[in-house]
Amino acid sequence: MRTISMGLFGTQKISQGQATDAVAMVEQYFRRRGLDPAEHCLKDAQGYGWWITEGSAKIYVFIQDSMHGAVLRITSPLVFLPTENREPCYRKLLDLNSNLSSCALSTHEDIVLVVAQRPTFGLVQEELDDLVWHVAYVADLLDNKLADEFGCQMYTDEAAASRSS
Repeated sequence: MRTISMGLFGTQKISQGQATDAVAMVEQYFRRRGLDPAEHCLKDAQGYGWWITEGSAKIYVFIQDSMHGAVLRITSPLVFLPTENREPCYRKLLDLNSNLSSCALSTHEDIVLVVAQRPTFGLVQEELDDLVWHVAYVADLLDNKLADEFGCQMYTDEAAASRSS
């Protein structure tokens, strides 16, 4: 029986060796952008994980385990859910989801995220690049808008750390 533990933004630990091709594609993505993938590696990703900043958004790229093999998960935390007017905020997130492609809005604990996920089987470099771009574009477009419209606190690593202490 295999045990899967939960990690950053609901990611799951991966068994090493299952995702070699996907890891190489992520590293290639960073190199083509003139970045060193080792400098963007997440130390607490419980497997494979990287980060990149696009505009005001921070994007996380994970290779994680699932019941059916390795999965690519790209996520970007946008804002913390508002303390008041949550129902209108959830409604807005659902309405926005109806117009998104290649990614979706979701929540994890009290954080609003943009997420994209697919199995790594059959993944090609162009699709990985496109998925990272979509998540980054939507995250950079929506984080400030949601914060302004609902009085949400923008997500930052520092704000998340202070909320968890």
